[in-house]
Amino acid sequence: MYYDTYRGKRGEKGRRQRGGSGCTGWLIRSLLKLLALLLVAAVLVAAVLYALPPSFMNVEPANADLSLTDGLPGDRVNILLLGIDFLEDGQQRSDSMMIASVGYNSIHLTSIMRDTMVDIPGYGRHKLNSAYSYGGAEMAMRVVNDTFKLNITNYVAVDFSTMVDLVDAIGGVDVEVEERELEHLNKYAYDTFRKINTVNPEKYGHYINSQPYTQGGTLHLNGLFATGYTRIRLIDTDYIRTSRQRRVLSAILEQVKAQIWNPLMYARLYGVCRNSIQTNLSLAELISLGEKALVAGKIETDRMPRDEYILDNGSSIEITDVQGNIAAMHGFLYGD
Repeated sequence: MYYDTYRGKRGEKGRRQRGGSGCTGWLIRSLLKLLALLLVAAVLVAAVLYALPPSFMNVEPANADLSLTDGLPGDRVNILLLGIDFLEDGQQRSDSMMIASVGYNSIHLTSIMRDTMVDIPGYGRHKLNSAYSYGGAEMAMRVVNDTFKLNITNYVAVDFSTMVDLVDAIGGVDVEVEERELEHLNKYAYDTFRKINTVNPEKYGHYINSQPYTQGGTLHLNGLFATGYTRIRLIDTDYIRTSRQRRVLSAILEQVKAQIWNPLMYARLYGVCRNSIQTNLSLAELISLGEKALVAGKIETDRMPRDEYILDNGSSIEITDVQGNIAAMHGFLYGD
């Protein structure tokens, strides 16, 4: 009897122990199932956003007059990228303007020469980079649409400090820098630091310890020097300057692709997008465009207007063949 009683107590104790162990196992299995469900949900959401047709983004915002051209292909979405300079005399101009044409299999990136003379509604004839100072992103989109007969309804605008933050968020970019560019790279990097540090010394003060580059080649540039590189001018033409800007944007995309499975990078990028980037795109649309960009092949780049359709007097550019210029733009943006 004693044996049976003792065995019963041990059995009960054993069952209690097994029950506790089973509870822990159940909790672990439940957590693993939850993580699996979340992963599946994330994949499904990503797939849905990737499949979002570009034509869904080509919708003119309410109460806007963007001079849209009808009948253009709907398998791509054209985004106006605006690089905004620092506020000066109460105005900001678009220091650089590009069109990113995004489809399912390719990205076409074209710079628009900022000194191109255009008609700005209500203000007369001015250089293209003045459109932003007169009416912000909406006026810039309207003028670009009217000049090149496009249907741009979305924009992304960044200033110099945001450009610094974007490049730093992805850990810098690799750029081929020529020896003749080194002095100017360092000069514009310092000038960028001086301006952004004046606005936010707590955030950018650490750049005071940045050392200038003394040798050319393939350099890994942080946000400050990458921004300085895009600002290099005077040593050559504005045509070359725009090619530097496209080179840095291409390097940014390649760096993101190289870290495609790095969740920390996406968290940092989200922080920059949430706090600094100006855009009328929703978060879902930005993610959809980002997914298409990541799976696309090499970025094709160009600049407009083309030489054969302009007269450049050194300070401004006049389009001499309007239809030829429009045809060249459409051929590049919508070509394979």
